[in-house]
Amino acid sequence: MSSDTNATTLPTSTRDGSLDSDRQKKLEESIKTSNPHPLANQWTFYLFKYVANATPKEYEENLKKVATVSTVQNFWAVYNNIIGPDELSSRCSLHFMKSDIHPAWEDPRNENGGAWSFRVTKANTVTVWRELLMMLIGEQFEDCVSKDDDIYGITVSSRYNSDIFNIWNKNSAVSEEAKIMEKIKDALASIELQSPYYKAHKDHADFHKVDTPTSATVNGKGY
Repeated sequence: MSSDTNATTLPTSTRDGSLDSDRQKKLEESIKTSNPHPLANQWTFYLFKYVANATPKEYEENLKKVATVSTVQNFWAVYNNIIGPDELSSRCSLHFMKSDIHPAWEDPRNENGGAWSFRVTKANTVTVWRELLMMLIGEQFEDCVSKDDDIYGITVSSRYNSDIFNIWNKNSAVSEEAKIMEKIKDALASIELQSPYYKAHKDHADFHKVDTPTSATVNGKGY
């Protein structure tokens, strides 16, 4: 396995995120044989498997780091061999975060940030996920935020008849200056982005509460 990618076989069923032996082998072979083209930043895929009324400890136990990528080849090798959002069980989530920033509101690098959220129909989820990932690794959001801000990652969370996307940013205080949703709407002009809004992490009722989940995706609360 290349040092650029630390892929982990995930729990049991493919639907919950596991790579069968053939997919794992293809992933490793693709990484080994590719010529690296470095990304501007290192990014990490995570999978969260939903557990009702999870404690912080249970949340951490069910949040799995899938792989960290730092080249274009590594990114596509992982993307093509792990499950997509269309394979997630209800209320489970995929995260794609910069530089190992933990996908939890209370991560010190996230606590002053927030996220833009919107829904799409399930028929459009895979397309939106792929396009947002490419925009992130291509640094296409750099000119959409202020100099005091940064985009830290994205989340897709499975729901019954639509899926929720979140775009995480560093600094909620300057979110009104950002042109993130305008950029996304331009890139996904043919897809309806339902109920878009922005919310600071600290404005969520569960932020920093004792014995409550520490992620935006647990129990269907917040994001």
